[in-house]
Amino acid sequence: FGQLDGDGDGQASPLELLRAAEAVRLGLATKDVEVALEEMDRNRDGWVTFEELHEGEVEPIDDDDRRDMEKRRTEDLQLFKAADVDADGRLTPAELRAVLYPETQQELLRLVAEHALKRKDLDGDGQLTLSEFWEGDVAPNEEPQEEGATFRRLDRDQNGHLNVEELMDWESGAHHTQVAFEELLRMCDDNGDGQLSLEELTGHHQQLSNTDAAYHFLEWAEHYEL
Repeated sequence: FGQLDGDGDGQASPLELLRAAEAVRLGLATKDVEVALEEMDRNRDGWVTFEELHEGEVEPIDDDDRRDMEKRRTEDLQLFKAADVDADGRLTPAELRAVLYPETQQELLRLVAEHALKRKDLDGDGQLTLSEFWEGDVAPNEEPQEEGATFRRLDRDQNGHLNVEELMDWESGAHHTQVAFEELLRMCDDNGDGQLSLEELTGHHQQLSNTDAAYHFLEWAEHYEL
């Protein structure tokens, strides 16, 4: 609990929970990259080239698959070049982390959101409608409750469309984390002060096992045990 309670006041605020989640995500990404580098670095020079990054790709099965793969490869090359700060054609562990976990680097995250928007933006107006965002799972004239609520929450300026900045919350996972912690507060904040104590958390541990917040706690446990 001490890792969540940043100011040591015995309470974990929503902001402290989000900051803890970001710190854990960065720490786990750094550890995962060590394993990824070991697997990708074929010549054992301590760096990863674009060719090494894409080694072992599955061959396309038809023309549509080939076109999709070419688009993805073009996007991945843009990410590679953006992460390759010194432009030497190879990635350090820190640069590789930005490619594999773009949510840890703002410039790369924005590029990922731009790519996602371009793929989904059927009318080419540079923003996404509800139907475009859910890629056809929602008809243009429909607004299912859950999908509509998620869209409206992402749509910070409430103009009925998502821009790149708004889409970054989705692509980074920040939206999912915030929703999970709001559910956590609703479930565990017994005294209604908008914060969580250790006693409140432990008192609801059985209920927590079936929530999205439980995933974050397991992730934190893994991080702080390593």
